Amino acid sequence: MNLYHSSPIKNLKTIKPQRTLSNNKYIGDFVFATKDKRLSLMYMLPKGFPILMNSKSSSPYVVICGEAEDVIQKDNGGALYILPSETFHKTPQKELNEYEMVSRDSVSPLDEIDYTNVLNALNIEGVSIYFVDDAVFSNLIANPQQDNIVKHLKRYSL
Repeated sequence: MNLYHSSPIKNLKTIKPQRTLSNNKYIGDFVFATKDKRLSLMYMLPKGFPILMNSKSSSPYVVICGEAEDVIQKDNGGALYILPSETFHKTPQKELNEYEMVSRDSVSPLDEIDYTNVLNALNIEGVSIYFVDDAVFSNLIANPQQDNIVKHLKRYSL
């Protein structure tokens, strides 16, 4: 089984474990990966914008807290790395076991797919994109009606 790891940095020959905090506590140095290609692509989105994603929904989506123009300006694409799963195991963040796996070892990618634009990559993968303000984003977090609320938001079109 192969896993996916995304980065805004292209042409990595080795992906090295990075210092990881969970709830502001150091939990180890890890390389993160997922079985979910759509979820992995989300990690190429520009830093500095809160992001909420549901890749498992029948209509997968990403909600970005910010203005579309600001995200587009900072969207430099990145690379989706395909990794072997041999050194990966369950994440120490138990609540995320369904989504991610970790390795304490450096990993050499089996393949790399480069993207010039993350928003376009998400769109091609069938992920609906929404841009919202702070109030709407705050209302969505941990809201049991999140999927229903998102269905009524204005979808961003490329």
